[in-house]
Amino acid sequence: MDTLAKSKSGLEAITEAIVILKAFYAKGAKAISLAQASPVDEDTAGPGFTGNYGGKQVASKGIIGMLAVIKTDFERTIKMTSDSEKKAQADFVEFDRVSRTDISGKTTKKTLDEEDLRTTVAAIAEGMSKLQTEMSLLDSALKRLFELKPMCTDFGMSYADRVAKREQEIDALKRAICALGGECS
Repeated sequence: MDTLAKSKSGLEAITEAIVILKAFYAKGAKAISLAQASPVDEDTAGPGFTGNYGGKQVASKGIIGMLAVIKTDFERTIKMTSDSEKKAQADFVEFDRVSRTDISGKTTKKTLDEEDLRTTVAAIAEGMSKLQTEMSLLDSALKRLFELKPMCTDFGMSYADRVAKREQEIDALKRAICALGGECS
């Protein structure tokens, strides 16, 4: 903004200076002298020119040319700065939109992730409760199994003794069947 303000101010000043100088040199080229000969001119070399003073017309073209170059420099600075500002503004607007969209998307994702986390924590808590219940049931079943195992497997006898005892029980049952009037073998 400072560059634009200074460039515009300089452009106005240089334009005004060019107009003033062109008017001065244009009038100077057409100047008519109504002065009479001065008695001082006879005693001295005079003012350094003869006839009407019209300014240095040849040098004026160089001066006005340099001022025109300076004017185009101001115009170019204004144009380049304005274009740069427009591009920077457009880039900012695009960046701002992209940033807001990105932030909005990430905020939504964060909200959804937090909901997923709460759901997962609740599911884990429920699963742990169920696991605890199942572990308690398993523990009580294993305890009961260990209590019943000696009755099923521990007879205090070897395999051969158990076979002999079983054979005796079978013979006793067969005699009982015969005694009751069943088929004897």
